[in-house]
Amino acid sequence: MRVKVRAVLLIDGKLLVSRERRRGIEHILLPGGRVQDSESIIDALSREVAEETGLDVVPRRLLYVAEVAGSYGVHDLNLVWLAEPRDPELQIDDDMLVELDSADAQAMLPPLIDQIIADVDAGWPPAPRWLGNIRRALATMA
Repeated sequence: MRVKVRAVLLIDGKLLVSRERRRGIEHILLPGGRVQDSESIIDALSREVAEETGLDVVPRRLLYVAEVAGSYGVHDLNLVWLAEPRDPELQIDDDMLVELDSADAQAMLPPLIDQIIADVDAGWPPAPRWLGNIRRALATMA
C-alpha cells in the first residue's frame, strides 16, 4: 500500500489543481503525491505541493481519508488536507485554478469534487471523514 497526501486549496473560490501528462493524456489532480520512507505526512504534503505547484503551503486540517484499491495491484491510501498558501498575496497561474463546477473539476483525480463542493457549501467536517474505497468512482470515469 502506498500512502499519498493531497491538498485542497481554495483561492478566491477556485480550486488549485496540478496537471500532468501520462501517456499523452492530461490528468487533473489535487496537488500531492507519495509519502517517502521516513518522511512525515506534513513534510510530504508541503514537499509534494511545492513540487507540483511551486507553492509553499500551510496544512490546516485533515479532511478526508480515501482508499483507491483495485485492479493492477493499485492500493493507495489518500490523506486529503485542507491547506492554504503561506503567502496569501502570491500570484497563482490561472491554469492552476478551476471553478468547482467546471468540467476540469469533474475530471479531477482522485474523484472527490462532489464531496469538496458539498463541504464548501455546508462547512468542512468537524473531524476527518472516511470515504472508503473510491476505486469504483475511478472505474466509472475511465
